[in-house]
Amino acid sequence: METPSTQSGPVAVVGAGLTGGSWAGLFAAAGLAVRICDVDEDRLAGALERAAAGARFLAANGLAEPEATERGLACLTATADLGEALDGVSHVQECVREDLALKREVFAAIGAAAPAGALICTSSSGLSISDIQTAAARPERCLAAHPYNPPHLVPLVELAPGALTAPAAMQRAAAFYSSVGKEPVTLTRDVPGYIANRLSAALWREAVDLVLRGVATVDDVDRAVRYGPGPRWATMGPHLLYDLGGGEEGIRGHLEHLAGVKEGMLRDLATWTSFPPETADALEAGLAAEKGARSYEELVTERDALLVEYLRARRNRR
Repeated sequence: METPSTQSGPVAVVGAGLTGGSWAGLFAAAGLAVRICDVDEDRLAGALERAAAGARFLAANGLAEPEATERGLACLTATADLGEALDGVSHVQECVREDLALKREVFAAIGAAAPAGALICTSSSGLSISDIQTAAARPERCLAAHPYNPPHLVPLVELAPGALTAPAAMQRAAAFYSSVGKEPVTLTRDVPGYIANRLSAALWREAVDLVLRGVATVDDVDRAVRYGPGPRWATMGPHLLYDLGGGEEGIRGHLEHLAGVKEGMLRDLATWTSFPPETADALEAGLAAEKGARSYEELVTERDALLVEYLRARRNRR
C-alpha cells in the first residue's frame, strides 16, 4: 500500500455500519487522519473498534506499513457532529444504508458543509449516483465508489460517474483509491450494480436455479465455483481466460471451436428476474448443511485468512 500524499487532508467516513468501519480501517492503515461520523453513538463506538481491528489486521499480515498504520490510528476519531467530521477534509466516503431519500438528505448535508474541493463518494451498491448527486452542492465532485465486502481487504473499488460528475473528479478519485491500496476500475456511465455485482448476480441466479431444479446441492454448487472457476478468476478475468482457452488462436479460436457448445448452455440458463418463492427456504437448508457447526465469526475468520493468503501471493509476484 502506497502512502498518500502528505498534502491530502483528513478523510471523513459518514455512516458507521460494517462498510463504514471497514473503509475507515483501510484509510487509517494508509496513514490518513480519519473521522467517522454517525448519529448513533453506540454505532460509532463499534465502528471505531472495527476500524482499528481492520487496520491492525492489515499491518499484521504485511498488507500495510506498521508505521503508517500507527500514524493513522493515532488520528482515528469519531463524532456525531457532521460539521466537525467534515472540517478541512479532502475526501468523504458516504456509507449510510441503501435508501435513496436518506442518501440524498446526507449528500445535501455533506455538500453544504464539506470544503469546496472535497470529493464526495457514495459506497452504494445499487442506487444511482445520478439520482443522489443532484441533492448536493457542487454535484460535479460527487461519484460512486462501490467497494466489495470487506472494503479494507478486498482490493476492488468501482468508480462510476453520475450525469453531472466532472471527469477531473473521476481522475482524482482513481488516484486517491490507488494510493490507499485499492484496485479502481472506472465505468463510463452509471448502471445498476456496476460491473462486479452484475456479474455476481448473473452467476448467483444460475447457482440458485441449479439448486431449485435439484441439479446439485448448495454445497456442491459452492464447491464447483470454489475449486473450478474461482481460482482461475482470482488470477485473470473471463475475457483473458477464454482468450487463453483458444490457444495460439486466441479468442477467435475459442469462439470458433466452442461457440456452439456455449450457446447450448446459454439457451438452458435461468432467465427469471424475480426470485422464486421457495428460494430462501431451499438456500437456508442447504447452507445449514454446508456451514455445519461453524459460527458466523469462524466463517468470517476463514474467509479473511484465505483472502490474506491470496493478496500476499499477488503482492509477492509483483
